[in-house]
Amino acid sequence: MRCWGIDRRAPSAGVPRLQLWCVIVLAILVSGCQSPNARTNRAPLAAELQERTCHDLPAESSPCESILPPDVDLLDGLSEEEAIATALWNNAQFHSTLSQLGMAWGDIVQSGLLTNPQFQYYFGGGSKQIEYTLYLPVEALVLRKQRITITEREYCRVSQELVQNGLNLVRDVRVAYADFVFAVERASLAEEALQVRSNIADLSEKQFEAGDIGELESMTARIEALRAESDAAGLREQVVIARELVANLMGIGTMNLEFLPSDQHQAVTSEFDPDVLLADALISRPDLRAAQYAIAAADHRGRLAHWLWLRFDGIVDGNAGGSGATNIGPGIRFDIPIFDRNEGGIIRADWTTDQALHNFDAVRDSVVMEVRTAAAQLRQADASLSILQEDVLPPLREAIHLSEQAYRDGGISFLLTLQSTTQFLDARARELELSAARHRALAELERSVGRRLVTPQDSVDPVESSPLLLDEEIPVQELE
Repeated sequence: MRCWGIDRRAPSAGVPRLQLWCVIVLAILVSGCQSPNARTNRAPLAAELQERTCHDLPAESSPCESILPPDVDLLDGLSEEEAIATALWNNAQFHSTLSQLGMAWGDIVQSGLLTNPQFQYYFGGGSKQIEYTLYLPVEALVLRKQRITITEREYCRVSQELVQNGLNLVRDVRVAYADFVFAVERASLAEEALQVRSNIADLSEKQFEAGDIGELESMTARIEALRAESDAAGLREQVVIARELVANLMGIGTMNLEFLPSDQHQAVTSEFDPDVLLADALISRPDLRAAQYAIAAADHRGRLAHWLWLRFDGIVDGNAGGSGATNIGPGIRFDIPIFDRNEGGIIRADWTTDQALHNFDAVRDSVVMEVRTAAAQLRQADASLSILQEDVLPPLREAIHLSEQAYRDGGISFLLTLQSTTQFLDARARELELSAARHRALAELERSVGRRLVTPQDSVDPVESSPLLLDEEIPVQELE
């Protein structure tokens, strides 16, 4: 009869067997000292972000280092797409969260490792025999698959949350870029207003010297010119502030670069069906899929909790030397679940599943609210901008042209000219504000849906997504 690979019919070979077991245990310990590969594959995460945002991630990133993507050139100005690409490459806060992917991969590796066997040795002396016992934990083999499944679900959850973090970063960059464009255009408009009011002030001074107008009217024109100069100076500083915010999100704030937006806002359509977008978001939103993976992980933890009390060891026990015969034999050791069957752990696991289910409902409700709100904001900004551009600005342009001409000819007072000029400048500023609001709403809507609705080439590029099945198996090979 053989047990654990040892022939009990040869008791005289006890000491060589002991040496053999020592060699085996030593080999196991040495093999266990090998360090696993700490690097994890970022390619699947980068591929999903590329599909959703039209921008990729670097293969790896180094702390305290800012690198511009190969296709980014700030000498000709900064486009919105260049800002997004640079942020995905350099934003320190985003890359700090990417480390969670490696942590989750470490959990998968750890969950697949078996519990180390225990070797117990008693030295002999005199008539006392040498005694040794090897304990092999069997329950680790039984529960290994369940533990791996849990960590795989957690890995997928972390991956989806990181994709959502990338979408949030893209949204933040696009909003900051819209504010940057607005600040630059607003400052440019302020310079135009300053030039117009300075010209009116110079003309008023000449008319006052000629006796055509009174001193009060001339002084009012000069005060308005000074106010326009003050506004222009303040708006120039707003450009600097907006640029610093964009640079910070891009992760190049320490490079001390000066740049301006290279392109103005292009017309975007608001002809999106909210119901279609909502259905798409409920399928493909990364944070919603992460919540589904959390439910799956919690469900498997609940199943595992019913067996965590289990402890079952296979034993090889032997002795050698001394006055007695040398012998070796198998045995078992297990816990008797009389007092502790992990009741508290089971209760906690059940409530963890309950929490995961409610969290999924909360994320789903948030998705519904975000998509509908962002779609409404986009429609509102687009409608207001259309009315302003088509119905308000054209007559104001005509009015300011007529009033300036009449003022030069002395047909109307300065106050009427100032009123028409102010109305036109206010309408222009409102146009810039609505244009920025429309692009902010589009950025928020795309983030809410989980993909770009309008690609850089002004074409729709949907993400092919399918609902997550909570009982689907995810082989570890696919995660690597």
